[in-house]
Amino acid sequence: MMDVGVKAWAEIVRRVYPDLSILRDRSKWLAGNFKLPAVFIEKDLVSDKVHTPRADRIIEDVGLVFHYDKERADEQDEGEPIPLDLDPFFTYLRQQRFNVASKRFGIVLVIEPPRTRSEKDRIEITFRYSYLLSVEKQPVEKINDFYIETSTT
Repeated sequence: MMDVGVKAWAEIVRRVYPDLSILRDRSKWLAGNFKLPAVFIEKDLVSDKVHTPRADRIIEDVGLVFHYDKERADEQDEGEPIPLDLDPFFTYLRQQRFNVASKRFGIVLVIEPPRTRSEKDRIEITFRYSYLLSVEKQPVEKINDFYIETSTT
């Protein structure tokens, strides 16, 4: 269930860019075995604290690496990168006030402002976000009999 943050980010990206390839496998991403344009999603757990007896507050960092498509004249040509327009993505987050509810996983991501880093063929965006994760109630043995000592004085 700890992978729910990555899956929720994949759902958000899919809402904004339905035709974009989404990668979660690091080895496939490092090998470059994917179709452009694509986004690679990776998260890192920052903290996992008990919020209430029935919920934990999870704080994570997520990295979204948007790889641009390339304009090619022919198969031999390396091609020039065609930057992906990220305005719809940031507009969506602003419309949601950086509190995005996942319809599939039943969590609400509370997102902090992003940090971006542009490169020639991609842009990397990192966010810190938190969400509450429901914890199943542990069964407790019930006490049915009470023994009361009476004192005689």
